[in-house]
Amino acid sequence: MLPATLPFVFAILWASSYTAAKVGLVDITPYAFVAIRLTLAAAAATVMVLALKRPWKAIEQRWPHLLVGGALVHGLALATAHKALVSVAATPTALVHAFHPVLTAALGVILVGERFSWWQWVGVGLGLAGVVLGVPHNADSGIIALLVLSLLGISGGTLYLKRFSPDVPPFEATAVQLTGGALTAIVLTALFETPHAHFSAGLAAAMIWNVLFMSIGGMAIYTVMIARYGAAKAASGFFVVPGVSALIAWALLDEHLSTLALIGLAAATVGVVLVWWKR
Repeated sequence: MLPATLPFVFAILWASSYTAAKVGLVDITPYAFVAIRLTLAAAAATVMVLALKRPWKAIEQRWPHLLVGGALVHGLALATAHKALVSVAATPTALVHAFHPVLTAALGVILVGERFSWWQWVGVGLGLAGVVLGVPHNADSGIIALLVLSLLGISGGTLYLKRFSPDVPPFEATAVQLTGGALTAIVLTALFETPHAHFSAGLAAAMIWNVLFMSIGGMAIYTVMIARYGAAKAASGFFVVPGVSALIAWALLDEHLSTLALIGLAAATVGVVLVWWKR
């Protein structure tokens, strides 16, 4: 049962980060938010590895690749998504991110040599249809460009890590990846933003939640899924993210979706089940 539940646990953690980010971004600029979040997460993950006395030797030949993968999956993907979240609601952003498993599956077949059965491609099709029904068509070109960059960061980083850093210990790998993401976010903040922040309870809660439960816990799960089940199946967890994100955003932010978008969420959820199903 554990492999079947991993994408759903990951989805809950990832989906909650959209709502938490919307709460936190009221009081801080987006790139600075991501830079602080990833710096804290990298430090906490490193302390955890040291406290557990886990050996770094297992990743000593792969840490440069882990840095690059982290720069894409964490730094580029999160920074651009948070920039878009300033103007776009949490649920539509999550729906756009659901293109990630479709793109990863296609690129994985071409670049990594992964194979899909026919029912898994049906799942990909259902996931794609679900996203098309809920994508924010009224967003301007700048927001769409940010979301495209975010997608490329997640998909490219996932495939890069699968190609160059397979079978790495999740805690050590997560610590190095978060460091790569933090460095990328710091550079983006320095180049493209005049950072400012106003401390509030909402900002503190959002930062704590996204650091502990998403950046550390969620990405450790994601690393395990990549190593054990392949890039495309790991990415399939994103099919469930939009539906969970919609529920969380509705409960906490009072965001509402159309009937068509809700149908899309249902299709995306069925898609992840088919992608993970085995005979």
